[in-house]
Amino acid sequence: MNKFTKPWGQYAVSAGVPAGIILLALPLREYITVSDVMLLGVACVAFIGFRFGKSEAIVASVTSVLFVDVLFVDPYYTLAVHNFDYFVSFGVMLAVGVFIAQLAQRNQLVELEKQATMRLKEREEIRANLLRSIGHDLRTPLGTVMGASSLLMEDSIVLSKSQQQEQISNIYQQSLILKNQIDKMLELSRIRDLQTTNDWLTLPCVDLVSSAFVRIKASQIDGFSVNYGMDSVKGDSALLEIALANLIDNASRHGSAPCKIQFSRIQTAYCLEVINGLGEQNTPQTDSGNGLGFLICDAIAKLHGGEFVFQKQSNQVSARICWEEQ
Repeated sequence: MNKFTKPWGQYAVSAGVPAGIILLALPLREYITVSDVMLLGVACVAFIGFRFGKSEAIVASVTSVLFVDVLFVDPYYTLAVHNFDYFVSFGVMLAVGVFIAQLAQRNQLVELEKQATMRLKEREEIRANLLRSIGHDLRTPLGTVMGASSLLMEDSIVLSKSQQQEQISNIYQQSLILKNQIDKMLELSRIRDLQTTNDWLTLPCVDLVSSAFVRIKASQIDGFSVNYGMDSVKGDSALLEIALANLIDNASRHGSAPCKIQFSRIQTAYCLEVINGLGEQNTPQTDSGNGLGFLICDAIAKLHGGEFVFQKQSNQVSARICWEEQ
């Protein structure tokens, strides 16, 4: 993004840069030729063209011609030109300026097309990861439901009351997992419809933590310690709440104590991290939403221009979202 967001600011720079460079060369007027100064002007036009665009490059080109004429063409300090060759040189300089401007505009279009292609490739990669995650995460609960229900339906297999209750409980528990999966899929589909987020607010960290626990309908906040390295963060409140809720849910279901939520600053970036011990299986969640939950966190991090990092160490796992302050 250009530093100057208003057109008049860009035009002022476009005129000021060549004017300043040519003025700096004025003390050397007796030692350099008009052609040398024109080359300086062309260099300025090239810089302006690639920095801003076509119209600004034309402004820089016209400014260069005027300042070269006034300061380096005899008679000095007038617009009079007695040598016809200078008219040709000025015309060539303007033509070069327009050509560079067109080239700069084409370069900007190519860059925009490249960025669009990269975004499309990234979306396709996320979609492929999503499909793999969904297939993996749904297979186990569906298999359990099908197996338990087939046992209950099979007349040739006699189950005791306790065995029937066990199979019914399995069906219910796996159904909850499927519901959690579907909820996450819907949540992710809504997030994926966004390209960027501009709804940035200052969010008290205490409120963000409380809202995240409310979102997952959890009361185990007492089981987490919170390290408030700052009073507030800046970002999209709804999206950060969703991300933190997913991290807490994963730590609650599949981690072990101690569980900690941590807010920190790394240089100019905000960081939100959930740390927990390894669960009984010594692995994070495998079949009830971890893949989708982490995809959601990754999407939210990217919508904030940041990144999501998951790390597993010998005795604990951590999931962290970091994003730059805007």
